[in-house]
Amino acid sequence: MSGLSDMGDDIHELVHAFADGELEPAEAEAFREHLGTCEQCQAELDDILQLQALSGRLASTEAKQAPAPVQAARTAEAARPTEPARPAEPPRPSEAAPERTFRPAWSRRRRAGLTVVLGGALAAAFALAVLRNPGVGSEGMGHEALALAPTRSMEARLSYAGASGWRPYGVKRGNNERALEMVPLETQAKLEKAGDLHGLATSYLLRGERDSAAEYLSKLSGSPDVDSDRAVVALSKGALEEALTLLDGVLEKSPNHAPALWNRGLVLRELGLELLAAESFGKVAALNEPGWSGEARNLKASLERQGLERQNRWKAVHSAGKAMVEQGKLLNESQVRDAPSMARRSLYLAAWTAPSAERVRALLPVAKALDAHYGGDVLQAYVERTAQRDFSQRGPLAATFAQGLAGTLEPSAAEGFIRQLQAAGEQDMLLGALPLLHLLPARMELYATAARSVGDSWFLMGLEAYRARQQLAASQLSQMEATLTAALPTCEQQGLDARCAELYQLRAELFVAQHRLPEAREQALRGLKWAQQVNDAGVEMQLLRSLGQIARQRDGLALMRAYFQEAALREQQFCNTQADVHEAPTPGNGFEPRARDARFELEGAPMCGVP
Repeated sequence: MSGLSDMGDDIHELVHAFADGELEPAEAEAFREHLGTCEQCQAELDDILQLQALSGRLASTEAKQAPAPVQAARTAEAARPTEPARPAEPPRPSEAAPERTFRPAWSRRRRAGLTVVLGGALAAAFALAVLRNPGVGSEGMGHEALALAPTRSMEARLSYAGASGWRPYGVKRGNNERALEMVPLETQAKLEKAGDLHGLATSYLLRGERDSAAEYLSKLSGSPDVDSDRAVVALSKGALEEALTLLDGVLEKSPNHAPALWNRGLVLRELGLELLAAESFGKVAALNEPGWSGEARNLKASLERQGLERQNRWKAVHSAGKAMVEQGKLLNESQVRDAPSMARRSLYLAAWTAPSAERVRALLPVAKALDAHYGGDVLQAYVERTAQRDFSQRGPLAATFAQGLAGTLEPSAAEGFIRQLQAAGEQDMLLGALPLLHLLPARMELYATAARSVGDSWFLMGLEAYRARQQLAASQLSQMEATLTAALPTCEQQGLDARCAELYQLRAELFVAQHRLPEAREQALRGLKWAQQVNDAGVEMQLLRSLGQIARQRDGLALMRAYFQEAALREQQFCNTQADVHEAPTPGNGFEPRARDARFELEGAPMCGVP
C-alpha cells in the first residue's frame, strides 16, 4: 500500500484494521503517528477496544452459565456484530443525569504529557486478559478489575486494588472534553450487590462522575487508601488545599504510601511548587514499583528542570550583574531577557558606582536591551544624561557609594555622604544611597523629591511601596489601601514586573492586617505570577513566604508547610545551604518572613543565612 499520507480522508477507515492488528508493521507505525493527532480516530479506536472487551466478557459469562447443548450457539451469537444487551444501571447515590457510558481512555492534560498509543492487537489482548482474569495485575485478589483500558485516563493514582495497577498515561486530547473510562455496568452491579463502596467510588471516578464518587467515599471510615482517593476527588475539583491536607494526613501515618506520595506531587505541581513536587515524585521513584517508578522519575526530572532552570538563569544574571558593577563587564541581551528586573537593578548599581563617564556610557547596550523589554527609552536617556555629569565631582562620590555597597563605609559617614550628594545634585545616586544606608523611611521626603526629579517610573513605584510600608507600620490601613489602589494600575500599565509583584505583596499584607485572608492569598498569588513571569527569584521567594504566613493565619497547616518548604528549597539552591527544609515551621527556625533589607532592595537577592 502506498504512503498513508496519500489517502486523505480514507485514512480514518483504517482504524478497524489497526484495532484488529491487520496492518503491515510500516502501515501500523504510520497510523500510530496519525492517531496521535486525530481525535476522531482516537475516539473510534477506544470505542472499538472497549466494545470488543465488553462483548468478550459477556460471551464468556454466558458460555459458563449456559447449558451444555446450547453453549456453542450462545458463543456464536455473542460473536455477531450486534451490540450486546446492557444490564440494568445500578442505583446511584444521587439523581444526577447519567453520562455517556462509552468514553475513550485517552487523557487530556494542560502541559505536555506522555503520548502513548498501543497497537490494536496488543491493546485488545490487554483488555481481554484483564477482563477474563480480574485478579491479574491488581494488588489484592477478590477485587473487581475496574481499570480495563490499555492506557489510564487519570494522571492521579487510585488506591482501590482493582484500579491501582500501572498503565501508561494516555494521549493528550485536543479539546476540553473530559476523558473517561468505561466500567462495565455488570461490574458496577456486582459492586453494588457486594456493598463494595470503595469499588463503587472508584468506578464513578473512572467514569468522571466525581460527585457520585465523593458521596460513596464519604460513607467509608477514614484509612490511608480511602483518604488518598478522597484527595483525588478534591484534586479533580481544583480543591488543592483540601487534597493536600488529606494527603499529608495519610503520609503522617504511612510515609511510604505510594498513591499518596504520587498524588501529593500532582497537587504541589498544580500549586506551582515545582521543587517540592519533584521531591515527592522522587520518593515514589525510590519505591521501585514497576511502571510507576519510571514515570515518577520522568516527572521528577521534568519538574526539577522547570524549577531549577529558571533559578539557575536568575543566579547567572545575578553573578553577571555583580561583575558588571565591579569590573564593567556588560550583561548580554540574552541575560537581560533571562531576568530583566535583576538586570535593571544591576544597571542602576553600575551607574552609581561608575568612576568615569566612559564607564557609564559603556552601559548603553544594556540600557537599550532593557528598554526593548520595558518599552520606551527611559534607561537609554538615563545613561546618556548621567554620562554628561561632571565626574570630577561624581567620581569620588561613586567611590564612596561603592564602599557602602561593599559594607566598608562607616555608619557615622552616612549623613555626610547624603549631604554631599545633595550638594552635588546627584539625585539618582540618592535613590540608591538612602535605602543602602538605612535612612528610609526617616528621609522619605528626600527620596520622593529625588524620584520625581529623575522621573523614572521604577523609582516612582518604589516610592509608593515605601509609602505603603510606612502607612502599614503606623496602622494607617485605609491610607495604605488608597496608596496601593492608585499605584497598581499604573505599575501594570507600564509593565514594571517586580515592582508590581512588590505592590501586590504589600496589598496581601494589608489584607492580612484587615483579616481578609482569602483576598490576601489572591493578591500574593498575583504577585507571584508577576515575579515568575520575569524570573525574579528573590521576589518569588519573598512571596512564597508571604503565602505561607497567610496559610498559617488561616490555620491551613498543610499549605503553610508546603509554601515554606518550597521557599526553603529555592533559597537552599541559591545559598548552597543544607538546612532541613522539612523541619516544622516555627518562629526562630528560619520560617519567619524575611525583612526587605537594603541589599534586597538594591540587588533583589536573598540574604543567605540572615533571618
